[in-house]
Amino acid sequence: MSGNFTITGVDEVISKLENKFSSRKLDQIERQALKMGATYAKYQLKYAVESYRDTGATVREVTAGKPRKKAGHLSVKVGWEGGKSRWRLVHLNEWGYTRNGRTYSPRGLGVVQKAFSGMKDEIKNTQVEYLKRMVDL
Repeated sequence: MSGNFTITGVDEVISKLENKFSSRKLDQIERQALKMGATYAKYQLKYAVESYRDTGATVREVTAGKPRKKAGHLSVKVGWEGGKSRWRLVHLNEWGYTRNGRTYSPRGLGVVQKAFSGMKDEIKNTQVEYLKRMVDL
């Protein structure tokens, strides 16, 4: 379970960075900005899933991947990875489930989506501020 969003409106910052740095250095800067956003998202997600914590495995398995370039675009995945396969339970907690014709709404119903919706702007602002700092070096 991972989310996608696009940062728009920073074209002039990127063009200034392209003028100031080589393409290799610019790639490093963009990756660092993505890492900062992913780390923030990881900790916010850990805080959000604390609401239905039992053994703590769901919280411990929240991970932020490395920035990867796919089809010319950099992206990073934030989700669950580990030996206990908590992503399966997170899906049930997030959306609920039906058993024997009865619908169950667990404590964590919608927690991940709510956390993601709340942190999108903050992640964007964190990344934009980092890129602006790099322009002003």
